[in-house]
Amino acid sequence: MADNDEERFQTTDLDAEIEVRDLSKREIGIRIVPWDTVVDTPQGPEEFRRGAFAEVDPRRVVLRMDHQNPPAGRGMTLEERDDAAYMTFKVSATARGDEILTLAADGVATGASVGFFQIPGGTKIESRGGRRVRVHEKSDLREVSTTWLPTYATAAVQFVRNAEPTEEITPMPDTEAAPVVTETTVDLTPITSTLSSMEQRINDRFAQMEERSRAAFVIPAAQPEMDVRAKRGDWMAAVLRMLSGERVNDLQMRELADLVTSDNVGVVPDAYSTELIGVIDPTRPFLNTTRRLDLPPAGMSLVVPKIVTKPTAGVSSVYGDESYPEKSEITSTATSITNVSYDAVTIAGGGDISIQLLKRSSASYLSLFLELLAEAYANNAESEALATLSALVGQVGGVNDGGVLDPENLVLGDAWASGAAVRKPINTMWLSSAAVGAFIDAKNSGTNAPLYSNIQSGFTAGTGAAGTISGLRPVWVPALDSAGIDVLVGPSSGFGWTEDGTYTLQVDVPAKAGRDVALVGILWFAPMYPTAFTAYSIAS
Repeated sequence: MADNDEERFQTTDLDAEIEVRDLSKREIGIRIVPWDTVVDTPQGPEEFRRGAFAEVDPRRVVLRMDHQNPPAGRGMTLEERDDAAYMTFKVSATARGDEILTLAADGVATGASVGFFQIPGGTKIESRGGRRVRVHEKSDLREVSTTWLPTYATAAVQFVRNAEPTEEITPMPDTEAAPVVTETTVDLTPITSTLSSMEQRINDRFAQMEERSRAAFVIPAAQPEMDVRAKRGDWMAAVLRMLSGERVNDLQMRELADLVTSDNVGVVPDAYSTELIGVIDPTRPFLNTTRRLDLPPAGMSLVVPKIVTKPTAGVSSVYGDESYPEKSEITSTATSITNVSYDAVTIAGGGDISIQLLKRSSASYLSLFLELLAEAYANNAESEALATLSALVGQVGGVNDGGVLDPENLVLGDAWASGAAVRKPINTMWLSSAAVGAFIDAKNSGTNAPLYSNIQSGFTAGTGAAGTISGLRPVWVPALDSAGIDVLVGPSSGFGWTEDGTYTLQVDVPAKAGRDVALVGILWFAPMYPTAFTAYSIAS
């Protein structure tokens, strides 16, 4: 078997019961694998599904004892039944073959262990109660070994025969069957009694070992007159003796060399995390807390209707008042509606990635690159949106300049008045990082207690804090840090935006053995009620 095959080859131990028939036939029947039974293996929890060996040629499956060479038999038949997979083997007339037949007939080697290769796509991972279980749906079975200490409790040696068969080979069913004329039925009662006695003695011995392990053991003092060097394998003997409760000569212990990772770097590979340092939250807290408009069906301009002159209404009549008689002329004002156009802003980024970097990176470079593009796109979209408002600060018909805002002496009357003037009551306070810190640090001048204890925790980008500030929802917007605004107060419906995208574009470039990757989106920003907003700087 090649080295790479040895790395992929797996074994799974199974348990069994033995039914002994005529020893004149050199055949052995084994219930090799129960279906849908989870068992813990050195590779982790696993189970087999019916059909796992449907494509296996039984003649390619060899019989061994405890996975040791040389093989002692070869498969004859393989049958997948509702409960498990069953195989019949022809046992070679060798010393090992005789040993397998004898141990199975005597009830010593009652179990079976399968050796197999995983087939690409034949194994899947399922979550079972918090555990990841490998489920084998297709496997390349290569060997079956008899063993005395299996794992599956239902896999078993079914029968043993010793001469050329004269009839079809049929494993005995679970229930007692009538004896076959050409075969000799063996009473297993003495064997069962002996095994039960052995099991009890083994359990008692393990209990004694467990009790001894709880007690502190002392390595005896050194014996200078002895000059014994530890021999190969002495460490194993020492461990077994300690587990059994015996004391171990310190010379045997001290000769065991220290084996550490720094001296064995060749078998301790570096571990890599898929977490990328430097990636920030790609959310858009300002855009996500304002009004998203319908996307225009076509074109590069967003047209929003704007009311110039609103209709009016007045008192037409008052019963009993001759100044306002019935059928008086009603109030009527010509209504004027125009529109405002906002131009599209395209935000895009990309790169030309080599095929080597795409195929040989771990974790996936493409996934990390797209994650970084999404971060850059989100940050740029926030900055462009806020730039449209910051450019209007102090302008006629634009955003009001509220001056300096002191969290320890909070006055927002002008902001409330600005929103009321256009019937757009303010409801949100967007904060820069400096402003978030200023409100959290604000103290009562008399008691030194926090003024805004309701926002001390839970303040993340894009989310409101646990409470409000003067009845307004506080939202941390990191993009305000570079917009020249510390605090922006206004109605969430006063700023509109829409977006076509985002789109991920990829195309392979054979001439360069690479792939061009881009992320692109088209956005429109519409400050529909700029006079309802007030911008502040934060007091230092």
